[in-house]
Amino acid sequence: MSQLPGPEEIASIRNLSLRAKHIVEGMIAGMHKSPFHGFSAEFLEFRPYLTGEPARKIDWRKYAKTEKPLVRLFEDETNLSATILIDKSASMAFTSGTLSKLEYAKTLAASLAWILVKQKDAVGMAVFDDELRTYVPPASTNVQLKTILSQLQAFEAGASTRCGGVIDRVASGIKKRGMCIVLSDLLDDPEDIIKGFKHLRYKRQDTVVLCIGDPMELGFGGDSVMKIRDMETGKEITLDSSTASEHFHKGISEHHAIFKNAAQELKIDFEIISTAEPFQKALMRIIEKRRRLF
Repeated sequence: MSQLPGPEEIASIRNLSLRAKHIVEGMIAGMHKSPFHGFSAEFLEFRPYLTGEPARKIDWRKYAKTEKPLVRLFEDETNLSATILIDKSASMAFTSGTLSKLEYAKTLAASLAWILVKQKDAVGMAVFDDELRTYVPPASTNVQLKTILSQLQAFEAGASTRCGGVIDRVASGIKKRGMCIVLSDLLDDPEDIIKGFKHLRYKRQDTVVLCIGDPMELGFGGDSVMKIRDMETGKEITLDSSTASEHFHKGISEHHAIFKNAAQELKIDFEIISTAEPFQKALMRIIEKRRRLF
């Protein structure tokens, strides 16, 4: 298998639309249905099993009663409405290399939107920092895809974050069952963010959380004196690297553990993604995990 291009190589394609197309065009060629259907979907009816489908789709309890191979049909298998929520707060501008968390998240969001529209699903977008800055209602047209890609290309990192409050606001406006994909570094009060996640689940949203981290954050270390600056408040402290590594790694691990536990309880799909990970690998990891769920 040929080696996947790294994020820096993909990022050299300046046009976000071309970048997303390059990432996913080959990936979805063999997909006969979107991998983003079915999670927490509402049961509609049974349909006959079709020759060639995986046998695991058969409802064996129903078969035991009727001796007929039947498959459950869910609402989301016929009509998916997805919203991508992307965090553009100041902390997302951080990078220890050439690609910031925000640029990685924008590219991942563009690729996900490309997949969803090409699979005939409706997709919208919400962009936020401490406020909801942009909202594009879900639609399933190529014009919609161009609108989302154009919006993603245009914005830059902004103010401090209020991730939980904005997620809660977006949830308040949702009227129908669907999917929400959140891309953020989640560097905000976990209690507030989890409250937002609970609201999404209450609104019957299949929720996918992609926690974007820089390699330096996920594997903090070194052997020199470090000056650390909060990108949202501007406050600076100086630490020796061993002390910084010990405290930072402990803190970020505990922070992520809170979200992992909450995701398990709320039946949310939670993934930590490094900006050093090839985009195709990250997407396939998400897709394959979701396929195993069903």
